[in-house]
Amino acid sequence: MLGDTSAEAASSVARRRQTLLSVRGLTVAYAGAVQALHGVSLDVAAGAIVGVLGSNGAGKTTLLRAISGTLRSQRGSVTGGAIELASRTLLGLDPAQIARAGVVQVPEGRRIFSQLSVAENLRAGGLAARDKAVRERARAWVHDLFPILAERGNQRAGLLSGGEQQMLAIGRALMAAPRVLLLDEPSLGLAPRVVDQIGDVIREINRQGVTVVLVEQNAAMALAVADDALLLEVGGVALAGPARDLASNPQVRDRYLGVAERAASPRRAAAQAAERAGELVVERLTVRFGGITALSDVSFTVAPGSMHALIGPNGAGKSTCLNVLSGVYAASAGNVRYRGRELRGLRPHRIAALGVSRTFQNISLSPGATVLDNLLLARHRLMRAGFVADGLRLPRARRERARHEARVREIAALLDLEPAIRRPVQTLSYGTRKRVELARALCAEPGLVLLDEPVAGMTRDESTAMAAAIASARAELGISAVVVEHDMAFVMGIADHVTVLDFGRRIADGRPGEVQDDPEVRRAYLGGKS
Repeated sequence: MLGDTSAEAASSVARRRQTLLSVRGLTVAYAGAVQALHGVSLDVAAGAIVGVLGSNGAGKTTLLRAISGTLRSQRGSVTGGAIELASRTLLGLDPAQIARAGVVQVPEGRRIFSQLSVAENLRAGGLAARDKAVRERARAWVHDLFPILAERGNQRAGLLSGGEQQMLAIGRALMAAPRVLLLDEPSLGLAPRVVDQIGDVIREINRQGVTVVLVEQNAAMALAVADDALLLEVGGVALAGPARDLASNPQVRDRYLGVAERAASPRRAAAQAAERAGELVVERLTVRFGGITALSDVSFTVAPGSMHALIGPNGAGKSTCLNVLSGVYAASAGNVRYRGRELRGLRPHRIAALGVSRTFQNISLSPGATVLDNLLLARHRLMRAGFVADGLRLPRARRERARHEARVREIAALLDLEPAIRRPVQTLSYGTRKRVELARALCAEPGLVLLDEPVAGMTRDESTAMAAAIASARAELGISAVVVEHDMAFVMGIADHVTVLDFGRRIADGRPGEVQDDPEVRRAYLGGKS
């Protein structure tokens, strides 16, 4: 690594002699035009953990894609530099060849095979292993690291909690017996206690002889587990050196380790706008998957025009609840009423037509389309001309499209997206793409918006911008919102009311201050004692 001090010069030189993975002068472009990395160099010593830090859009994920050979699937290419594993060039090899050589990536967002069982996911990961004996040893190691995966081997992977899915994603990669493990945002969207567990797992994997390159937004966790670290900014190396030096660097501490400033609770929307939002009533909601009860007798009410937070430890049932509210999952018992209309049993498009819109933790935009086209897509259910007339550019359709485009631009301006309106989504930073997804949900003119992890993986500045965007949308549009989020400071800064779940049951319900003081909440979610 770069930036070593004299006190560590001798050990640093010795480690460089044992370099396992070397990146030299790496330059990467997307679509042959957008330069994402320029002149990035990195030495990873055998047996080390190297953290790669930086804000969204800095080039962290691009670096991992270049090493793992997966750039092509994202229309990216290496335009200069070299990547070597133990002096063997990796450039020009396909991802399968690189995996067989010993470099395996765990992508951001977990991306497990949700319809397959846990055991089938692990078998898929073992296809890159050299032989059956290697696969069997790897499986035993994975089960030792993550006993829950052994217990739930026959369960469908999509029914695991977010933390358990992350464990499965890491376990699947370890089935290939890698020499170098590339981890992209393993703590994304996870509860604090689960993040601590992931940090412990990374240390244990490393103790067993696996070299780790760790990309993380959670700089505190990354610097705590890493030996060395690299800070990327705008596609280039800004700082590099021992992790403890970066952790004490004022630039890093203020930008990445500081306490985020949170938006104050937004004002209530006007009475007529709040009336438009309507009331959501959830009564004794129960959801079962086979023998597993994900929600049990959960009840809460979302007042018109209010911001209602749904929080709890990983696996508490929060995302399951959102999936029921949006019609993705069917409830086993209970009632869900919005504006007096029963939602249980309705398909997602029917619920959307009633004025319920949703964002997702893993961004679901069309990456190659512009921001404008992504936002207009949400308006199609409101258009009378239809796809055929719009496609033929008939006069009536053109006039209608112009009206809808004007409304889309108003919402984009409300969320400070107007400067990016003509840009392809894939060229935007992660935080901006999350705001685009919020804007798309708002373009459907909902009265109720379901927000799933709106600030997961964001930097401090991006989180603050998202809080401001939500506050603006609520004030100007008069919407109600149900927000699921692990960032407690964010939640307590924007919520009027908070419902807390634990193991599928409601354990607390009240105003933010009341919930924070609840001993059951401290025990279950914040790790305190009741």
